[in-house]
Amino acid sequence: MIKNNFKNVIAALAVGMILATTGCTTTDITSSTSSTVDAATPDVTLNRFVDVRIASIKKEAAAGEGENLEALAQLMGKQDKQAFSGWMQVNYDALFNNLKQPKELISRIEIVSIQTQKI
Repeated sequence: MIKNNFKNVIAALAVGMILATTGCTTTDITSSTSSTVDAATPDVTLNRFVDVRIASIKKEAAAGEGENLEALAQLMGKQDKQAFSGWMQVNYDALFNNLKQPKELISRIEIVSIQTQKI
């Protein structure tokens, strides 16, 4: 329980830091959840983060690095953020081609990671 709460706090801090540097507010991320980190579900936070930051995620994935990729890795529970960013670059086409909605990216990451047996 403490470990999960710690992960939620770290994820929330990572999202907050990125949004602060980009001029966004955390209201975009937390508006659909309770005001406490414990009440925020990781799936809601992850989906909302991808919805709000998809353009930056896509740009950073093409480059293979960036703050948004690091935050995405954290939210998805990936330990090696640098490896995750590189993996996103290598698998860019499979992840982003014909992406209709931002939330589809999450399932594509999971599917492609299983197919490639990476990250």
